[in-house]
Amino acid sequence: MHHRTRILVACGLLALAETSCKTTDCGDGTIERNGTCVAADEIVSNAMCGPFTELQGDRCVPLFPPTECDPGSTIADTDPTTGVTTCIGTGTLAGCNGAFACPAPAAGKQTICGQLYDFENTAPFQGVSPTGMQCPSTPTADGPCALAIRAYDAVDFAGNPSTAVPRTTGAVYIDDCGRYRVPDIDPGTSPFIGLGIDDALPANRGPAGVTHTVGVATARAIDMTTRDFETFIVKMATTTKWQVSSGGPGISAGYYAMTFRAASTGQTPRAGVVVVNQLMGPIPTNDFYFQATQTTRETVDLTQNATGANGTALVANASLMHGGYSGVMGGLPPECKWSGHPGATIPNIVFIQILRPVNQTSMTCPL
Repeated sequence: MHHRTRILVACGLLALAETSCKTTDCGDGTIERNGTCVAADEIVSNAMCGPFTELQGDRCVPLFPPTECDPGSTIADTDPTTGVTTCIGTGTLAGCNGAFACPAPAAGKQTICGQLYDFENTAPFQGVSPTGMQCPSTPTADGPCALAIRAYDAVDFAGNPSTAVPRTTGAVYIDDCGRYRVPDIDPGTSPFIGLGIDDALPANRGPAGVTHTVGVATARAIDMTTRDFETFIVKMATTTKWQVSSGGPGISAGYYAMTFRAASTGQTPRAGVVVVNQLMGPIPTNDFYFQATQTTRETVDLTQNATGANGTALVANASLMHGGYSGVMGGLPPECKWSGHPGATIPNIVFIQILRPVNQTSMTCPL
């Protein structure tokens, strides 16, 4: 039997002083309020209110007024985990060790922020005596301020970079510490956003410039910020070492570089990983590894059959048509497996993918 709430509503005195009444019958989950049935108030306790909120009546309200940052000297940066907004200064007093703002994107957009690294040694790619100053509008001859970063549909870029159209973004920010911010990317419909890194001046693009064209990709995340996303430069001197000095594949066909990390965060590499194609299995004629004890990425060892101390493999003839690429072995616990990603080799381009341990089906990876 359904419980119902019956409310008597006064109808007024009639001429004969008789009292007549009507009733408002409200169904389950509703109550009468001012003669109308409305949704019943939920009982809310202090324990149900989130951090930095308190119970007022039947609602959780903020303890403090909204943060307002001075737009002339700071950028509002909201932590996605705690919801706390911090005003991060735009000056150079803290230098390269200071906090770097990665603000929330506009509605329907995505913002990506991170650091540029030299792929040969994983050192931050910085200018001479960097201070954290934003790069000038005129590109410099060297360092991060010689570069441009553009966002793409990653699948379009991998299919044909010469015809791929950059995604619309806000003003891209790069400083002389090599930190960057690509705000308000129009994410499109592809599941992946790609960033293309190359010299800003068209005449310097390609092997003759500061870097080969480098591609990286991350998942599309609408209305989200992607923080601490590693991007790289790869110098011609580096790829020359791979090919001429070591007998590895050449840049003319392109590289798909896979770097395996030991945990879900951090930059610690993982040795002992063998590259596999997720459809075809091992690809022994197309995977190349570096010397076992080498922590940099300089010398390809044609006798090596798994990642060494730098955790990296170079893959030749990779194609989106072949399915994704991943790894096996590397000493992972049984609850973990290597992440898998689509990949492609593109002539004269180095495409770099970071791979990390992820959960096995119905298990939780502890790394």
